[in-house]
Amino acid sequence: MRTLVVAFAWILPASQTKNRLLRRLGHSVHPSAIARSNFVLKVTRITMGPGSRIGRWNVIKDLRLVSIGERSSVGRLNVISSHPVYKRLYPDGASLVVKSNAFITSRHQLDCSGSITLGSFSTIAGHETKILTHSIDVREDVQVAHPVVIGDRSFVGARCLILGGASLPDRSVLAAGSVFARSKSVGEPGLYAGVPARFRGPVEGKWFSRATTGTSRVFIPTTGTTIEDAL
Repeated sequence: MRTLVVAFAWILPASQTKNRLLRRLGHSVHPSAIARSNFVLKVTRITMGPGSRIGRWNVIKDLRLVSIGERSSVGRLNVISSHPVYKRLYPDGASLVVKSNAFITSRHQLDCSGSITLGSFSTIAGHETKILTHSIDVREDVQVAHPVVIGDRSFVGARCLILGGASLPDRSVLAAGSVFARSKSVGEPGLYAGVPARFRGPVEGKWFSRATTGTSRVFIPTTGTTIEDAL
């Protein structure tokens, strides 16, 4: 019965009343957070910091923890889940941690079985990136999950595939369409691209030092002008 009550509460539109109800049901939702209508099932605890947002119609299920940091945002129509066995057996698994001012856009698939951490001011951009933290270890004939870590102020392009055990360094870019696999150690900051993704060189730009969660400036190539606060 409680599972159905919690699921119904999350389907409600965003409001202060909804935030209070979610707190009564055991979640930690700041009064200034915006939690829109979502399908949430069998999630032990969701925390939302000041100014954080979760957009509409995400599917969030079978997780131990979802933590959305201060001024961070999750877009629409994402599938965020884990296999129930990892929620039961992995003390640090089945979790999604989105740190402050980070942004997950829309239509991504995030398998959080081994846990996913998105660093401060980082972005999973575009659409259709897949993060798969669990798989079969053919050498040992076992199912296993490994965490994925996206470092602070890093950028993941559209349609990437990120596998369990991968760690993107701080202030790095994973180019669109790349396959980023598990590595023995965290590499140096820069551009990673290809199948499999390899270090291609350093990157720099104003984006890496911005003070806001998203970028609202729009550049118009035909005129060479930049429109402030266009989005």
